[in-house]
Amino acid sequence: MPGLDALLDRPGLPQTERLLVRIKAAIWPGDHETLGECIRRCRDLGQPRSHLDEVLLQAVLFCGFPRVINAFQVLSDEWPTETRSTGGSLDPAEQRASGDALFRTIYGENTTDVEAMLLGYHAELHEFVLDTAYGRILSRPGLEPRIRELLAIGVLALTDQGPQLVAHGRGAKKFGATTQQLYESIYTGCLDESYAEKMVRRIERIQDA
Repeated sequence: MPGLDALLDRPGLPQTERLLVRIKAAIWPGDHETLGECIRRCRDLGQPRSHLDEVLLQAVLFCGFPRVINAFQVLSDEWPTETRSTGGSLDPAEQRASGDALFRTIYGENTTDVEAMLLGYHAELHEFVLDTAYGRILSRPGLEPRIRELLAIGVLALTDQGPQLVAHGRGAKKFGATTQQLYESIYTGCLDESYAEKMVRRIERIQDA
């Protein structure tokens, strides 16, 4: 497994963005040593602490509350602040419309089918995804959509969630991510070159279809 210095020396993704992808990936296994090191590197590089708050809030959707609560404890220990973090969401009246628009951008022509699938599983799941995941969390303006999608594919690579990785990979492309950024984000999440190559080919093949 490459050390953090070797990972940050790789071309294709800015160090600050790579660190955010690695932070989110470290939350899943509870790798607090890596998490703490990445937080310190972000601080040293002048990354706004608010960006780390956004990564951790987004991680609730991919890693669950217990892991994220523990990650916030690491963030608080490594980078304490005098005031607690608050706010950052869109106005509640704007959230659902913004979430719907983001959802449609990511899923494109498959939007109706994906919504039907969610409704078929459970109506509450559908509402949670649209209202909370997309409307309240993913549409927060604290990070640009391209970076949010790269964060998503990093942790989805680590957890081997292929269909969702492909969907968010296509979303990242729609928001301006390059093929190399896709590859590096996937690799940074799972640290597996062959898997990164396979998933980028799958994203590109579906994108071009």
